[in-house]
Amino acid sequence: MSKEERDAIEHADEIFGFMSQSHISEKNVARLKTLASSPIAYVADIADIVLQIAQIKPHKRGRMQVLAENRPDLLRRVNETGLDAAHHW
Repeated sequence: MSKEERDAIEHADEIFGFMSQSHISEKNVARLKTLASSPIAYVADIADIVLQIAQIKPHKRGRMQVLAENRPDLLRRVNETGLDAAHHW
C-alpha cells in the first residue's frame, strides 16, 4: 500500500472519530482545517463537512436534528459519505 493510501485511511479514520465525539473541540477544528486542505480529495471533502458541522453544532446531542432543520444540504452530504454512521457510534 502506498504512503498516500495509508495517509488517506488514517486521516479518514481521524475525521470519522471527530464525528463520534461528544464535542468537536477548538483543537479538533484546527486539525480539521489542516485536513480540509489535504491533496487527497476524499479526505479534504469529509474534513470540510465535519468542519462545517463543528461551526454549526459542535456538541453531539441534537446535532443531526439541527442539521436537518437548518442545513439539509449538509445533512445529505453527511449521509452520502457515511459520516452519519460515525455520529451514532
